Amino acid sequence: MKFLRALYLFIVLLTTLRARCHPHMNEFAFNQPANDSIEITVQPQIVFIEEGEFAQNLNFDFLLTNLSATKLFIREIELSVFDKSGKLAFRDFRNPYERESLELNSQSFINPKGVKLIFNPFYSFGKNISLDHLLYSFTISSENDQVYYKINHTIHPAVYRTKTNLILPLKGRMLIWDGHDVYSHHRRMDVTNSYFANQGTKANYQRYGYDFVIVNDSGTMYRGAPKNVSDWYRGKAGDNNDYYSFGVPVYATGNGKIADAYDGKPDDRQFDNKELATREKAYGGNYIIIDHGNGEFSWFGHLKQGSIRVKIGQVVKQGDIIAAVGASGSSLFPHLHYELRNGTGAKNVEGLPSEFNGFIKVLGAKKINVKKGVVHSGDVLERQ
Repeated sequence: MKFLRALYLFIVLLTTLRARCHPHMNEFAFNQPANDSIEITVQPQIVFIEEGEFAQNLNFDFLLTNLSATKLFIREIELSVFDKSGKLAFRDFRNPYERESLELNSQSFINPKGVKLIFNPFYSFGKNISLDHLLYSFTISSENDQVYYKINHTIHPAVYRTKTNLILPLKGRMLIWDGHDVYSHHRRMDVTNSYFANQGTKANYQRYGYDFVIVNDSGTMYRGAPKNVSDWYRGKAGDNNDYYSFGVPVYATGNGKIADAYDGKPDDRQFDNKELATREKAYGGNYIIIDHGNGEFSWFGHLKQGSIRVKIGQVVKQGDIIAAVGASGSSLFPHLHYELRNGTGAKNVEGLPSEFNGFIKVLGAKKINVKKGVVHSGDVLERQ
């Protein structure tokens, strides 16, 4: 009896220690209800692989819907990547305890009957990894860690090849001030946020967007004294004419027909939120949209007032001058916002990966001619 009692006490002690080291271990093992409290979908429905020079990138979001009446916390996301034969090729995880990230931290919760958008935290893979299918395993718990859910979701991504023959929209030395990497504001557009949800926005039209600016040899995009970043966000960008981009020609990136265009907004780096109720693309200031006739559309935003040279329905050829760079609409400073997308609107339109032809990557004193490829945040470029 003494032996059995000692064994029992040992098991109780071991269990207690394990629970303290891993506070949800026991509950997870013995208290895992059905998964009907959480619904997981992805956006967009078709996940594209954007193939770069050195990596394969995934740009999509998870939408987690809490169907229960209690607050739920996201405790871990584990990814397993498999090749075509079903063999494991890669595994990684994120959680608030060991590998906290922008996407997953101690405040990652879903309100009762609420929706939470999670930007895919595993966004870049080596060129040699086969991305046939990706198994995402979510661990979700109640607030007191008494109830745990384990939910799996499988993604079958596909490589996207740009259909349109595209060139860069500017000439001269240009910098991609912001692209669509994991930290970009184009990338981090949360459609569940009340600002977008109240407008009826259901997709990220700028998912693969770029902000192009003209720079000098040292990479500076304006003349005069150095500017503080905070000044741009406080509406104190200064004189538009101080910026090398302001007023330079914008070129049609590919052949097509003008699907939409708008002119008349001043280059005051402002827009009225109320306009979005009647004109969902008002944020872009003056803009042009080219329909390339194959399901791809080019958007050119923040154009200079009075500079638009084309009309709706007009056919344009690649390289035609269509407008000039401005600072109209939601623009911190003069720049060109360019994106490839699958429609003309703003509420139900998704971005598309864009490969450009015939450009030069400037790497200090070294220049690399690129026949066709993608470009990224921070790239210094020239057109061939």
